[in-house]
Amino acid sequence: MKKFTFIICSGLVFIPLSACGQTDSEENIVQDVEVQQFDEDYGFQQRANNADQNEDQMTNPELTSYANQAGSYISETATLLEKTVRLFEVGAPTANDIDEALATIQELKRQSQSFLTFQPPEAFEGFHHVHVATLVEIDALEKVLMEITEPIHPIVVTNARVHYENAVVSHKLMEREYLSITEEYGLH
Repeated sequence: MKKFTFIICSGLVFIPLSACGQTDSEENIVQDVEVQQFDEDYGFQQRANNADQNEDQMTNPELTSYANQAGSYISETATLLEKTVRLFEVGAPTANDIDEALATIQELKRQSQSFLTFQPPEAFEGFHHVHVATLVEIDALEKVLMEITEPIHPIVVTNARVHYENAVVSHKLMEREYLSITEEYGLH
């Protein structure tokens, strides 16, 4: 058994050591360097960014137009959602605070209806689904605010805040989906 182990171990040591003696001659090394210097094919070269990678693709004007409209819409609706947060920042909202929030929500819904008239390209289908989820939360918020009566109970305000926060989260998801799509297609 010891002889067998010795033979295997010596064989494992001898094989790598025998390969060490095989070196390239100076001529072979010089030839390799010259070939590398004058060889213009350096293999795979990654392009700088997604916009460069998509440079050769024909840009779809419908996709570009929808992306521009979606970008403007996201920016405008984010501003309107930020205006609505004032309702929840005051200690005890008044009927006037609720009316202002409802007016802002109705403006947001008008812009949404205008944006929904654009047919989303196939690349923006996921974005469209997230957009619809955002509108569902905005509708729920509007419904809760419309049903608030004097005296305003804190639980109702908390319920409205939950719908508001859900709308904000959905809106942020919509923004991320938009950025993902525009980066993927080099529109951004």
